[in-house]
Amino acid sequence: MAKLAAYRAKRDFAKTSEPAGKTSRRRGASFVVQKHDASRLHYDFRLELDGVLKSWAVAKGPSLVKGEKRLAVHVEDHPLDYGDFEGTIPEGQYGGGTVLLWDRGTWEPEGDPREGYEKGRLTFRLDGEKLHGTWHLVRMAKRPREKQESWLLIKAEDGYARSEGDPDILDEAPLSVKTGRSLEEIAPGRKAKNSAEKKAPPAKSNKPAKRASSKSKESDSVSAEVAGVSLTHPDRVLWEDQGLTKLELAEFYFGIQDWLLPHLINRPLTLIRCPGGTEKKCFVQRHSWAGMSSFIHQDMVPDGKSTSEVLTVRDIQGVVALVQSGALEMHVWGATLADLEHPDRLVFDFDPGDGVEWPEVIEGALAVRERLKTVGLESFVKTTGGKGLHVVVPLKPKAPWKDALVFTRDLAEAMAADEPDRYTTTSVKQEREGRIFIDYLRNNREASAIAPYSTRSRAGAPVATPVAWEELTHDLKPNGFTVKNLSERLASLKRDPWADLSKVDQVLPARRPSKRTSRKT
Repeated sequence: MAKLAAYRAKRDFAKTSEPAGKTSRRRGASFVVQKHDASRLHYDFRLELDGVLKSWAVAKGPSLVKGEKRLAVHVEDHPLDYGDFEGTIPEGQYGGGTVLLWDRGTWEPEGDPREGYEKGRLTFRLDGEKLHGTWHLVRMAKRPREKQESWLLIKAEDGYARSEGDPDILDEAPLSVKTGRSLEEIAPGRKAKNSAEKKAPPAKSNKPAKRASSKSKESDSVSAEVAGVSLTHPDRVLWEDQGLTKLELAEFYFGIQDWLLPHLINRPLTLIRCPGGTEKKCFVQRHSWAGMSSFIHQDMVPDGKSTSEVLTVRDIQGVVALVQSGALEMHVWGATLADLEHPDRLVFDFDPGDGVEWPEVIEGALAVRERLKTVGLESFVKTTGGKGLHVVVPLKPKAPWKDALVFTRDLAEAMAADEPDRYTTTSVKQEREGRIFIDYLRNNREASAIAPYSTRSRAGAPVATPVAWEELTHDLKPNGFTVKNLSERLASLKRDPWADLSKVDQVLPARRPSKRTSRKT
């Protein structure tokens, strides 16, 4: 218990949901990294040693750049139970703020870890869901009046190391490995400090759009109207490479509303907003903001013992209002407001790594379709407007989210186990090279996927587009449908490729216990 005395002395367990824990006698080798939005955003790096988690607060988070030194302040030992903690520490309590489980796995020291820890130099290998390879923790000389030891966390040069020009792992993979949530989703209504998520270096209706232009004497700005919604700066270019304006985007959605709305209305939204266009700053928006249009609805929904806010739209006016706010991507939950606790759509995201050709992605989608058929599930497919495909499984909303996640995880992991050279279920960049990442984590309550017929904030103004399975040929491009050509495609279709999606009557199959096979000797 003495090892955890400092940890316990700092906390009132009648007020915080953090585990009181106890020193363990087990001999384990786990590590975790927790993203901690306290007085300042930082990352807590923890290594299991002698029944506790040795812990360091890394102000800027771990860096994959070889040789880059990140300050790691040594803090009190934590109980092993803390390695699974994710939630909100109440304000006024030690470390008050939001905790997200950013990475977890195992570590392997070089030499005697206790001796290395005492001497102030640990070298070890990590095998996590995000962090891999060899690392160093080096203790710095103690300065006068310094109460806590300062160490440096350094990535060693190996196959997992990156160069300065490569993407930052913290931006590339910001979400929880436990729940797939962001800090904002764990603590709705609490604005994360210095943790804005960055974007990745990303007709059936013949009704005319109503347009009216006016020049304001006060602001000297031109406005336009689409579907009864006023657009300011309608000529603002949103996609520089296409010269595509805000007004043209609003008119595009107005023209395809009969295709778009069934997949969008009354589903909680995650938005990618780029008010200045794709060449300027973009950011994630999940909650209301000052000046938000009344056509965009704020709904308070149950969230455990409390409630949280979600955004929804209910008509084309809401979509046009999103355009006015600079929303270039609309991502939706796999459940509707009518029943948020039970998904009505599952998503398997086939995301190809470097070196994977488009025909291989098609083969992967067809392979999961066949596996789903063996358990009696019908599925549908759409391009994402990026490099991959989404296989969508409609369900009657009966199974809880935890069952949906287990089902999709088991199926994805089975594919990866059967063909490890083709598929992986880890998002780590090095692990994905030459393989397809099957992302099943979208099947969490607050996770989302790009909505059918939504644009993407990427070059060419691509649109995520439902297609028929028969259309999955090598000639089809994953980002080939765009704002400029999609209306022509829809007008030429004899039948909606997803016409039967809402008619499918199927439920998640009961989980079958794994069969153990005995080997004769």
